[in-house]
Amino acid sequence: MPKQCRAFYVKMNSLQTLLQLLQQTGELHEIKVPVSPYLELSAIVRRVSKLPASPALLFSNLPPFDLPAAANLFGSEKRLCHALGISNLTSLTAKLKKLLSALPENASLPELSTFLSEKAAYAPRLIPRKQAACYAEELAVDLLKLPFHQNWPDDGSTAGTGRYITLGQVVTSLPDGNDCNYGIYRCQIHNADTLAIRWRQGSGAWQHFQQYKQQGQKMPLAIVLGGPPALTLASAWPLPTGVNELAFAGWLQGAAISVTNCSHALLSVPAEAEIVLEGFAEPDEQLMEGPFGNHTGFYDSAGWAAKVRITRIFKRKNAVLPLTLVGPPPQEDCWMMLGWERILAAFLPKLVPGVLEISTPIPWVFRQSAVISVDRQAAKNLHKLVKALWDLPWFSSARLLVFVDKAVRPDQILQVAWRMVNETDWQTGLIRDESGKRLAIDATCKSDGTALSDHTTEELISRRWHEYGFEKP
Repeated sequence: MPKQCRAFYVKMNSLQTLLQLLQQTGELHEIKVPVSPYLELSAIVRRVSKLPASPALLFSNLPPFDLPAAANLFGSEKRLCHALGISNLTSLTAKLKKLLSALPENASLPELSTFLSEKAAYAPRLIPRKQAACYAEELAVDLLKLPFHQNWPDDGSTAGTGRYITLGQVVTSLPDGNDCNYGIYRCQIHNADTLAIRWRQGSGAWQHFQQYKQQGQKMPLAIVLGGPPALTLASAWPLPTGVNELAFAGWLQGAAISVTNCSHALLSVPAEAEIVLEGFAEPDEQLMEGPFGNHTGFYDSAGWAAKVRITRIFKRKNAVLPLTLVGPPPQEDCWMMLGWERILAAFLPKLVPGVLEISTPIPWVFRQSAVISVDRQAAKNLHKLVKALWDLPWFSSARLLVFVDKAVRPDQILQVAWRMVNETDWQTGLIRDESGKRLAIDATCKSDGTALSDHTTEELISRRWHEYGFEKP
């Protein structure tokens, strides 16, 4: 339940628009001195992301590269609000809950996906390629001449380079051109025209690639950098299977996204993108990807990944390369997932009746772990509710779920900890799955006594607070 953000009702149709707004509001810090994209840039972003008032960063001097780069764009709740064109993140939950009110309780996940595909969708608007900003200029195919960065010293040390495309929206479709999918995956640069992309098993791109492999065909793809911020976020979020990211992003920003077709395949990319890479994933060739410094604070092991050849590169005039970092929190990606938390807060009560609210503390966010408040009826049969949540893709590998009742706000972690210590029955309140890898804690209220409260005196001292010499709370 996030705090209020000041409203800026600006149509966020591009990264350029977001950068302009951040500059106007004093939330963009430009670094004009020379900075190396090899580790130095990343170290700067990591330190800035830990500041109490962490700004977005524009690196305008990245020798020997010509393009500037932007980082930490979504690295605060306020900037997340700016990116979505909303006044506060709570309004995102309210907007979606209002839409979902027409959906029956205890809906299935396929029913939710179908509903969202019909109701929370703005079909993209196709424009000719010659009118698309992203196709203004064509570059020579040389990934090594673009300022893609290296996060950690051992990234990519098995093969290739340690440089990654970290905020690229990978666009794929089925062989017949249907089921367009946007997703953000790790893209390791191996040489001037070759990438290694390790799809997440079960993801949209993974499913598309399996079909191309069965047919022995190369899979056309595009990698989009920039474009509408809502689309970048929708590409990063684990939306229900079947929900089109382009259409959902249009619903998020309240306007259809203008797209154009790629030059090499029937793939649609946002016309206002900064850079578009076009290429093909080889059906029968692989490359090693990794190791890669991850959210856990350790390197993910290297593994086999799809070999992707880039055939053409386009950009808009005065393009800016967006990038992000991965590592121990707090980082920008944690804030990006806070937006997903607010969407999940609207989904869950429909899918699992009894759920009231959810909070994903920043240190837990990439381990599918959360604090969830439930009503009294659900608390009586918490084992059943936990099982229903574990059956959902967003909690299928949840290391920890903590349950409280409506008297405790899930985002107030001190109150949650106090309730856990005081109310959890360590004999019956720990719910483990058979593998032992998932744990739920029942910290809902068990006390039969009268809860402490003194509303009358609280109201009295609120009226007299200034007389006591304090500023108004």
